[in-house]
Amino acid sequence: MRWWIFAPAMALALSLDMTVMQVLSINGCAPRLWPTLLAFVAMYASRASALGAALVTGLWLDAAHPALAATGVVPVAVPVFGPHALSCLAGAWAILELRVILYRRNTFTVALAAGTCAAASAVAFVAVAGLRAAYADPAPMWGAGSGAAAIGADLLSALYTALVALLPARWLHASLGAWDFATAGPRFAPGARVGRDP
Repeated sequence: MRWWIFAPAMALALSLDMTVMQVLSINGCAPRLWPTLLAFVAMYASRASALGAALVTGLWLDAAHPALAATGVVPVAVPVFGPHALSCLAGAWAILELRVILYRRNTFTVALAAGTCAAASAVAFVAVAGLRAAYADPAPMWGAGSGAAAIGADLLSALYTALVALLPARWLHASLGAWDFATAGPRFAPGARVGRDP
């Protein structure tokens, strides 16, 4: 996989998630682009590259979403590296396990994978954040309300993400040859290289 393509693509996706995608929010549920890109990578890249991409994405999200820490009188926001990283790894792992049964050339498959990645990441994030909240957090990392409510809202966002993913999925498929993925065979990505994926 060409990391020099992945890094700016993920930076753009995360930037749009924090700006443009918030405009599309419905009752607090906003679609996200990063699960679409991560699911696409997990469908075609080697396992090591896919998990590496998930880790990079998760650390990026951890840095962008600080948690409240009770230091002194007033809680302050500090970056906590781990919860998003683990949740993104869970999302990528779900796609890695499913990709052997997926027909990857279909745009709808990428959209379905994006929703699955977002849902698996959401459940993993609330689980990790819940464990942390039990002993370290003055406030849960998912915000106000219970963990069950947070999972419910995130699953709705995952469904919304799958719907919105149809358009970027077409663009990603059009760019498939540029990524230099290691694929499972020519029936999955005609014209793409089959071989080493560092």
